[in-house]
Amino acid sequence: MKLRIICALFLGLIFLRVEAQTAIAISVGGDADKFYPVTFSDPNWDLNKPTTISIGRSNVHEDQVWIGSVMADFTYHTSNWGHSSDFLDVNLYTAIGARFVIAGWARSYTMRNIIVWLKGGGLTYHINSPASVAVTVYDGVQNALPFQEISGPARTYLTAVQDYVNIYGLNHSGSAYFMGGGSNFINGNLGIGIQNPAEKLAVNGNIRAKEVRVEAANWPDYVFQPEYDLPTLSEIEKQIKANGHLPEMPSAKEVETNGVALGEMNKILLKKIEELTLHLIEKDKEMKQQTAAMMDLKKDVEALNHLIRK
Repeated sequence: MKLRIICALFLGLIFLRVEAQTAIAISVGGDADKFYPVTFSDPNWDLNKPTTISIGRSNVHEDQVWIGSVMADFTYHTSNWGHSSDFLDVNLYTAIGARFVIAGWARSYTMRNIIVWLKGGGLTYHINSPASVAVTVYDGVQNALPFQEISGPARTYLTAVQDYVNIYGLNHSGSAYFMGGGSNFINGNLGIGIQNPAEKLAVNGNIRAKEVRVEAANWPDYVFQPEYDLPTLSEIEKQIKANGHLPEMPSAKEVETNGVALGEMNKILLKKIEELTLHLIEKDKEMKQQTAAMMDLKKDVEALNHLIRK
């Protein structure tokens, strides 16, 4: 019986895999207005799986009042000696209205670690990982600055959050494919090649589409109503000389600064076309009247010549 128990325990130890974990708190010194490089090792580099760490400051008042709160998950695999499937993805949430405590991140390709820039001034950060991650702080106090990568750049402090950092959500280094046939919903603004878009969709580049449908109201068919006050050509000429562009049209400077609202511009252009059409109709009537008068005059001249020849 004892032999069976010993054998069972022995087999259990053979198949039981115990992994080291990380659950530590670090402090980043230096100046409170700077973000310092902190390196995190990649212990799973040769274990055929990514490394995941969490950096947390749930209490915005920890160390100081209203100094900053963050919840951030980093999943990564570094590249070195043939490990070409490297990536670094970040899920970052910062307290709205609070001070930012993470300014950026990068991969160290030759040292098997990642670099995260954390706010200094003696702030505490809680690091958790299912793996045994080595953490090194380069704040000029615990370790000297700059942090020199082997066969790489020298990394020093940052003074502002970098443009590539999304402080309220996902930061993915790869592409995205959505294969589902259902609808997708985005509540906020979407920028393509643009940071902090002010519109629902902002694109810094060209757009190709089969069709673009713009909703519009107050379509200018009212121009053809009898009560419409059609501006005279002399009035239009006066405005062109004074402003350098047609009435109601934006100036070149305004377009360069604000762009063109397609729906509104189409309405204005159609209005000008309709006004021009009315002027052409009026000029056509005048030309027909002039042609008729000239024909009458021609007949009178021919009749007069006929009398003179007699």
